[in-house]
Amino acid sequence: MKNILIDIYELLIHDPFITEHVANRIKFDVYPEPGNIALPYIVMSEIDDTLPTEYADNDNLALSYLVQIDVYVPLKSSTQPRELCADLSYHISRLLKDNLGMANTSNSQPEYSDEFQVYRRAKRYEGIFYRNEIMNN
Repeated sequence: MKNILIDIYELLIHDPFITEHVANRIKFDVYPEPGNIALPYIVMSEIDDTLPTEYADNDNLALSYLVQIDVYVPLKSSTQPRELCADLSYHISRLLKDNLGMANTSNSQPEYSDEFQVYRRAKRYEGIFYRNEIMNN
């Protein structure tokens, strides 16, 4: 099986635009307390367990992976925080599509918390990858 979150993490930490704005604040399943967000922050989570797909000889050849990526940008971290949040979210979409072949399948409504002064965007991505043991034979 593929460790999809590690693959995405490696892609993000080596991208200049992401590292310029987010640095090492890319986490797995650890959602920040809204009042404690001082700089842009990314959270990646698996939404569902893998689903078998693409069958041959009564066995699945590939697995479908579904992940969600949330981008948080606090008001005080940028001169244009709403735009930065949108740009980071879109840039991640392009990275996943261009490098991993993962499609953006759904989005949440962009949010702004007046109480915590933070912007948030969340997108879900799906990718189908052939099983390693099949690819290695």
